[in-house]
Amino acid sequence: MGLCTYCGQKAGWLHEAHDACIQRAQQGLSSLEACVAEAVVQGKAYDAVREQVDRLVRNSAIPGQQVLPAITDGWNKGAVARSMQQPISGAEFSAISNFYRAAGVPAENIKQSAGLRAMAFSFLIWTVLNDQIDPYVGPIHFNLQAGEVPVFGIANVLLSEERVASSYVGAYSGASIRVARGFYYHLGGMGGHRVQSRSIQEVDYGDFLMTTQAVYFGGREHGLNFRLPYKHIVRFQPYADAIGICKNGGKEQMFAPQQLADCGWFLFNVLQALAAAG
Repeated sequence: MGLCTYCGQKAGWLHEAHDACIQRAQQGLSSLEACVAEAVVQGKAYDAVREQVDRLVRNSAIPGQQVLPAITDGWNKGAVARSMQQPISGAEFSAISNFYRAAGVPAENIKQSAGLRAMAFSFLIWTVLNDQIDPYVGPIHFNLQAGEVPVFGIANVLLSEERVASSYVGAYSGASIRVARGFYYHLGGMGGHRVQSRSIQEVDYGDFLMTTQAVYFGGREHGLNFRLPYKHIVRFQPYADAIGICKNGGKEQMFAPQQLADCGWFLFNVLQALAAAG
C-alpha cells in the first residue's frame, strides 16, 4: 500500500495521494501565486511576505519541487500587472528584480519571461517621459536625420493595411424576348446598390524603428521603405499585439511584431510619449 506524497499517510492500493490532499495543495499553490503577484504589484520586498509564503507551503503541504515554479508564476503575473499599471523607474525595476532573487528563483528562469519583458518595456516608456533615453544600439539600423536619436528597434514586423473594395449587388439587367426576326423586346431590369467590404491585407515584412522624431520601416519582402515623422501622424490605435498608425490623408497601417506577444500596450504608450515630446 502506497503512502500519500503530500501527507505521508497510507493512500490505498494503486494510489499515490489522497484526493483531498491534492485539492488542498492545488488551492495552496493558487494562493501562493496570488500572494506573490499581489506583493509585486504593491511594491513589497520578498522578506515582507516570506512568513506568509512559508505558512501557505506548510499548511497546504505543497511539495518542495512545486514551490519555486509557483513563486515564479506569481512573480511573472505581478511584474506584468505592475509594469502595465504605470511606467516603472530604474529603482522600481531593481526592486522588482530583487524580489525574485530573494525568493531563490534562478535568473535563468526569468530571462525569457513575460514579466521581465514587460518591465523592460515599461522602463523604456519611463525614460522617454522623463527625458532620460538611452540610445538604442541594437541590430536595426536606418539612416537617421541630424539630431535624431534611436529609441527602440524591432525585427520581423508584419505591416498590414486596411483595404476597401466596392461592388454592386442586387442588380438585374432584365431579359430580352424575340418577338420578330431581328426585333427583341427588352424587359425592364433594376439597378443594384453599392456595397463596400473591408479587409486587412499584408503589405510587407521587415524592420521597425522608433526614434525621437519618427518611425521607420524597412521591408524585406517587397522593399517597402519609409520614414513617417510624428508630426504627420494623427492617431495611434492600440491592438493586443500590434499598433495602428494613421497619418494625414492615409489609410491606417498596422505594425505587428511577430516575436513579441502582447506588445500593443507598449508600442502605443511609447509612441504616444515620443510624439508628445517631439
